[in-house]
Amino acid sequence: MQNIFKELSAQRLIHVVLFDVVWFLAVWGRADFIGLTGVLVVVLYAVNWRHLVQQLKALVLFVLTGLVAELTLVYAGVLKFSGTDYLPLWLVVLWLGFAATAFTSMDWMARRYGLALLFGLVFGPITYLAGVRFDAAELLVSKLVMVSAYGFVWAVLMLMFARLVTFYRAKEQGINNA
Repeated sequence: MQNIFKELSAQRLIHVVLFDVVWFLAVWGRADFIGLTGVLVVVLYAVNWRHLVQQLKALVLFVLTGLVAELTLVYAGVLKFSGTDYLPLWLVVLWLGFAATAFTSMDWMARRYGLALLFGLVFGPITYLAGVRFDAAELLVSKLVMVSAYGFVWAVLMLMFARLVTFYRAKEQGINNA
């Protein structure tokens, strides 16, 4: 656990706080704040562009997988995002911001698969419950079903993320057995 705290620098915390602002603007402000949300996502990429370019394939794979997971849960009738039957633009922008933050500020989850699973299982559903409270989405099933579905999906997404980060760290260090 001490190693995790060594990897949590002030710069990483600033990125997490900036992403929290992005999340709030995207979920609370939705279309009304999409421009500002987009600008802040560009800032997230700009401050770490060298690192993110090195992991571009993983980042794109993560965003696309996340969006497919979102669409799958919408089609499965777990929830509906306000104003659309599909995925709103603010959610796509939010995923782009999350990926930038994940691959720069949450990369300490590399090789910490149990922790990644736990983060996804707990914090994934919490963010969607908050989104429902902000009227960004509407539950179409019970809270228990929603929490179970999003907990499972986010546990898998975070495991995938931890594996991608592990792979790219190993690749950067010239190690083949990530």
